Amino acid sequence: MNTGLFRLFQAADRHEAIVDYLDNSSYDELIEFDLKNDRFTKLFHTTKKYSSFLTEGSYKELFVSLSELSLHPDDKGRFCDLMDPVTLRFHLQGSGIEGLLCDEFRFRLLNESWCWVELVLVSGSFWDLPDDVYRIYIYDIHSRKTRELGLNEAFLYSDNNRNETTGLLRKKVFIKEVEKLTGGVAANWCLIAIDIDNFKLYDEWYGHSSGDLLMAQIGAKLKESTEALGGTAGYFGQDDFCLLIPFDKAAIDDLYAEIAALVSVNGNDTGFKPAFGVSIIDGESKIADMIDRAFLSVRVAKQSYRRRIRLFDPGMYTQEDAEYRILADFMQAMKKQEITFYLQPQCRASNGKIVGAEALCRWILPDGSIVPPDRFIPVLEKHGLITDLDLYIWEEVCKWQWQWINKGNTPLPVSVNVSATDIMNVNLTEVLTDLTARYRLSHDLIKIEITESAYSSNATVVKNSVHELREKGFTVLMDDFGSGYSTLNMLKTLSVDVIKLDAQFLNIDENDSKKSIQIIESVSSMAKALGLPIIVEGVESEEQRKFLHDLGCRYIQGYYFYRPMETKKYEELIADHNNIDTSGITFKANQQFQLREILDNNVYSDTMLNNILGPCAFYSWHGETVDIIRFNEQFYEAVDVPDFMERLDNINRFMPPLDIDRIQLLLRQAKEDRLNGSTGILHFYKTDGTLTTFYMRFYYLRREEDRDIFYGAVQNITRLSTLEKQIMLLSRFSAETIIFLTRKPDGNVSFAVLFNALEKEIGMTREQLETVLNEKDFYNRIGFENPHSVFERLLDHIHKSESFEANLNIKDAEGNPLSLRAYGNYVVDDIDSMDYIITIRKATTGAVE
Repeated sequence: MNTGLFRLFQAADRHEAIVDYLDNSSYDELIEFDLKNDRFTKLFHTTKKYSSFLTEGSYKELFVSLSELSLHPDDKGRFCDLMDPVTLRFHLQGSGIEGLLCDEFRFRLLNESWCWVELVLVSGSFWDLPDDVYRIYIYDIHSRKTRELGLNEAFLYSDNNRNETTGLLRKKVFIKEVEKLTGGVAANWCLIAIDIDNFKLYDEWYGHSSGDLLMAQIGAKLKESTEALGGTAGYFGQDDFCLLIPFDKAAIDDLYAEIAALVSVNGNDTGFKPAFGVSIIDGESKIADMIDRAFLSVRVAKQSYRRRIRLFDPGMYTQEDAEYRILADFMQAMKKQEITFYLQPQCRASNGKIVGAEALCRWILPDGSIVPPDRFIPVLEKHGLITDLDLYIWEEVCKWQWQWINKGNTPLPVSVNVSATDIMNVNLTEVLTDLTARYRLSHDLIKIEITESAYSSNATVVKNSVHELREKGFTVLMDDFGSGYSTLNMLKTLSVDVIKLDAQFLNIDENDSKKSIQIIESVSSMAKALGLPIIVEGVESEEQRKFLHDLGCRYIQGYYFYRPMETKKYEELIADHNNIDTSGITFKANQQFQLREILDNNVYSDTMLNNILGPCAFYSWHGETVDIIRFNEQFYEAVDVPDFMERLDNINRFMPPLDIDRIQLLLRQAKEDRLNGSTGILHFYKTDGTLTTFYMRFYYLRREEDRDIFYGAVQNITRLSTLEKQIMLLSRFSAETIIFLTRKPDGNVSFAVLFNALEKEIGMTREQLETVLNEKDFYNRIGFENPHSVFERLLDHIHKSESFEANLNIKDAEGNPLSLRAYGNYVVDDIDSMDYIITIRKATTGAVE
């Protein structure tokens, strides 16, 4: 039968939720019977309510007792048909819920009046019951059924004092019951207010039926717990409960855990946590006042993520008073025009040029001090005045844009913030359309930032507002992206123009760097797939800027470029056209490809993939030993030694001493900078004792047991064998030192010393000289006696790609003065392996230029 509970169970559509409800609900009777053995047992019984209820016996006795003594004559036929052992299995098989039946009957009360009840019968393995074993749950539904049938007669038994969904006392009745139980004496009683976070959102996500089911389960649990403790419980509407129990911290903690577990089973234990506010009855204050204290405490508890149980403290009233003072001062500040806005530029990550700005509210007192936004914004939101502030700021921004344009200046778009409350309180599209029309502004000059939390508060209304705004030509940004619970789901249904990434993901801790990088990369990839540009907020360092830029995030906002500033300072900034970019925030469809695009669709063989990657290998680093654990064919060919397979373990054996330290330095750098890795020049001995030179790039991959695993790409920059022989020959007879200098895209340089004919004079081998140069110890070890202007001129020549000559004074191996002459010749090389060939020889004079 299509009863109230049956419809509720169908809507829940979750077997576990139904079982949990039945186990924890406020039933009057619970009977289990075994048809095979013709026995029944009472598992729960409400005394002094229904007439003639046996506690145990044969099923036949139960059947006769119920049908002959308890059932209303008009309901007897349906009951007998339902409970007949012959037809019982047939009815269960035809039910819309496997192994469950519901029906409504009238049972006789002890006072001989009739009470409507709902009977729920379950059977089968689906309900963890053996064959031929059944359970009957009987619920009092008299109040609901009476209203449904439109009955007005006065029944001697009625439970209008209780809420039908939860089974708990209504507020007025609860207060009377509390007064009765406490008798005006403290006696260690306490009142507990209970609130479930975001219950309205729970209803929207899981449906009203699931919400009702959760309320019923919580009500059943509270009724059971309070009765066991000698107290009582009430339901105040929506998701507000209140109960009276003896004050016991352990009991309160246990009850909180039970309610939290109910919420977690039904939904999400992150977004819908319960909060408890506790007020101890003092025997002097009115019960209504102490209930208010409990609910004040629960409001405080909801403000904390961790401390969800709060005991009333008179200081909470101080907080309330402080909030009301803020509200009063704020209203006066609006009248005195102390409320204004600052502008924080939004910039291109590549060059810092300003593409727009965000308007941020500021409360400036007459003495010039500023009231922090986090002090008054939450108070305005809590008391429903945030819309007053936002309407004021929107108009002030439009007015400023109009004035700036009227002065003949080039405008840049400004984004304004919109809260969930704004969307519910005003017709957002109409208000913003009227404002822009009044100040004769193009709609693309006012952008709308809506926080992600607003989308989750009322998705349908927000979705419609966003659609209307975009239809009118406004740009809509999703602010604080990634801070809520359903970001991906919302992006599937909402059409926004720009994503603003929450700054929390930029706090990359060393231990969580891999996870943080993956999160940002995932968000970036998802945004690119959707064709959405990203603005990253909270960028404060060059490291963060470079990381985001390398990742393809084109726009940033934060202290690295600019702090929020007064409009006058912002005007001075954007008046210089060198500081601005009027192309705005755009998404380029031809952005850099993703490696996955190649791997997923275009690579047809390992050979093709290896040709794309070039020479590469995987390295294992443990202790001071570096091993090659895998490599590709291109790597084998690049190394080109006959004993290649014998060199895979402990490759340190084949490196000059200084390079052994250098490879470990490169690996440490790669581990510290997972995104960019590390690069450097390393040398390896060939079988004939000569050296090969490789340009190498390492990336850290993961930790495996006691070792670190790296990916390494290599480029053999050793010259052809004929050139090597010539170089070896030259190194024997030449009196010069030959150095290759390569400039990197970031402006840094690296050195490769081809040979060092001045080894004895300067007291450094070729390897030592190369290390000194690459470790930027050049000034200290070579040029300590030279005027700094010499090096400034050399660097200026290198920056301009000009050849140069210079005299350098150093001390030789014995500490005596030694004058050298350096010649630098700029080289344009197709393979970009060098920019300069630097020749150093003894100078004819000791003068320094």
